[in-house]
Amino acid sequence: MRKLFLTSLLSSAFLFPMVSYAESSYLKLGAGESTYSGDPAKSSTSGLIAFGASITPNFSGEVGYIDFGSGSSRVALGAGFDVLDKLKTKSFYAASIGDVPLSSSVAFQGKLGLVMHATNAHITIKNNNVTVLTEDSTFRKTQVLVGAGLKFQFSKEISAVVEYTYFGTAVDGSELSLMSAGLLYHF
Repeated sequence: MRKLFLTSLLSSAFLFPMVSYAESSYLKLGAGESTYSGDPAKSSTSGLIAFGASITPNFSGEVGYIDFGSGSSRVALGAGFDVLDKLKTKSFYAASIGDVPLSSSVAFQGKLGLVMHATNAHITIKNNNVTVLTEDSTFRKTQVLVGAGLKFQFSKEISAVVEYTYFGTAVDGSELSLMSAGLLYHF
């Protein structure tokens, strides 16, 4: 208990000066196309919501929620057998974002963080359109996320971001990525 208190006290001594440089917080809403890179590849429309806070003028932290939508595929095995595969992933993430200004209103962004996936996999095997087997599974996985994009500042309160983010492996070798666009409201 004493070590935990001492660690918390020392951590706050380093954290409070950084937070005092914070200029603003923001709320981000976005949408995009998510891709599961398995065989065969699946893509779907996704949505995200995030909250971020500037720690310094060019560095911020962000936490958010992403619904990657449902990616599905159908594979014909022959002799009337079809395999239907459907993946649905929802994730929470925490990331640090660094801005490199390119002009007064455009900045390059780099993103690095952790993401916690919860993926539901639904597999159905059919023979001549008659269901033979159905299997539902849920997988949970924590991965590193890496991203890059461009941020456009329209006014003091409104900006937009276009970014690509790689979220690691979601389930059984299927790598998950997201190309998205979002609006940020700074307050």
